[in-house]
Amino acid sequence: MFNLTVRRAFTTAVATVGLDFIFHYFLTNPMETLTYFVVKFLLAFFVAAFLFGLKSKEYFSSGFMKFVGFIFGKKSSELRSVGVLWMSIVALAFSTLMSAYYRAWEIFEAYVPIGERAPDIFGIARENILLFSAAWWVTHALFFFIGAIVSSKFIKD
Repeated sequence: MFNLTVRRAFTTAVATVGLDFIFHYFLTNPMETLTYFVVKFLLAFFVAAFLFGLKSKEYFSSGFMKFVGFIFGKKSSELRSVGVLWMSIVALAFSTLMSAYYRAWEIFEAYVPIGERAPDIFGIARENILLFSAAWWVTHALFFFIGAIVSSKFIKD
């Protein structure tokens, strides 16, 4: 009924939001709002559609891989985990976009200082702003990455 890109994007978005919900439920205080999860689902869906879509494959197989091969001193055909590398880059981009939305929401909607609205993570002190920010950035990228891996492995044409 839906093409492969849409099915994989939907699965990635569901997995991303599901993992994020579990993370927020057990490891943060206070819990996030419904709006947050809806925005995260939509962003994950559209970023995953780009990831699994034709345009990203063309971009990835062209100059970008030559650049990555140059950095690692290999030909692009010798790089084994091309898909994993690309998914990692897109996952970090997803997390960056979500963070940008969240910061904009803090400034323009909630009228609070940057970083004040993010829930506390149990076990990580908010005073260490670099660790606190990195933990948010990496965990949200990891949720998207896991969703992308799961959808690429289990959703076949």
